[in-house]
Amino acid sequence: MEELRSSSPAPCLDVNLSESPGAGKSSGIITSPHSKTCITVSERDRKIAALMLVKHREEQERLKLCQQEEQERQEARRREEARQAHAEKERRRRLKQRMKHWHKELEARRKLRLRLEQEKAAQLQKEMLLQENQWRKLKEVVEAQRREKLEAALKEAKERKKYQERLLREKMELEKRELEKEKQAAEEKEEKAWRTRELQEKRERKKLQEENHREMLCHILLKRQAEQKMEEDETQKRNLLEKKLQRSAEKRARAAEAQHRRLRERAAVQDVQIQRAQMRAKLQSVQELTHKQILVQQSQRRMERAAQNASALRRSRTQQRREQSRHRQVCHQQLSEKIQREEEASRRCRESYVCMKEGKRERLQKLREQIQEEAKNFKFFWI
Repeated sequence: MEELRSSSPAPCLDVNLSESPGAGKSSGIITSPHSKTCITVSERDRKIAALMLVKHREEQERLKLCQQEEQERQEARRREEARQAHAEKERRRRLKQRMKHWHKELEARRKLRLRLEQEKAAQLQKEMLLQENQWRKLKEVVEAQRREKLEAALKEAKERKKYQERLLREKMELEKRELEKEKQAAEEKEEKAWRTRELQEKRERKKLQEENHREMLCHILLKRQAEQKMEEDETQKRNLLEKKLQRSAEKRARAAEAQHRRLRERAAVQDVQIQRAQMRAKLQSVQELTHKQILVQQSQRRMERAAQNASALRRSRTQQRREQSRHRQVCHQQLSEKIQREEEASRRCRESYVCMKEGKRERLQKLREQIQEEAKNFKFFWI
């Protein structure tokens, strides 16, 4: 080959690698159009050159095929990246929409809870004021009744002697009425006791916010029962006294004039009994007043306990709201961290994909350079 390059008179040669049809030898001829010089190439060199040319063409085709496949892969990757970018954008949009909806619902629930608590607080304050007014009115009514009963007892003690004769005539009727009253009072008392127990069981099943109202109803019921019991006791005492007076009148009637002195003595005894009954009535009135005061104090203590329970309930709800707020903050923080982790993973995936893409591009570039270098070497060898 060095001999061929040194003996060439011109840089441009016409190389014919085809076999000569007229020659039977295994040789080729290189003809120069300027010098009309023919160079003989051996069969082995011709085969080597042909193989190198075929290899070069195959490499060119393989390179073209690789480039086409790389373009298709890049196009597919671009479509996949576009699809992933669209999916990521859609996911972020949905996540942002969910977060916005969640915050909106959270704010609505907070406003609703605040409004309900304000309404409950206003209702509780209104009920407490109403209970205070009712308690004050009840105290005034009890005091007025006590004064009225005391005045009535004094007046009744003065007028009782005037009505003794009439009461004696009505003895039988009063006894009958007394029996009916006792029977009716026992039935009413039993029915009221049953109703009171049933009402108490219903009260215990109701909510805490109705407790003050229930206690007020219970207090009013107890007051009415106490008043009714006081009236029944006074009626019973009056009837007992009337019975005694009637019995005394009957004895005086049966004894007639012979027992007139005894009747006067009995009347004196009855006067003493009336005075004692009056004293007992006063004592009973004082005891009933004391009992009512105790009931009022108990009602006041129940109201105070209800206020304390309401305050404890408000503190508990405030603590619950704080815990819920902390829980929401923790959930929000966890959600933000999750989003950051997903974004970091997506970024790392994109970086890894870019690095892999760059590596493939570098390997392809090296392959191109290698093929071009082999092609240059082939041309140089041929020259």
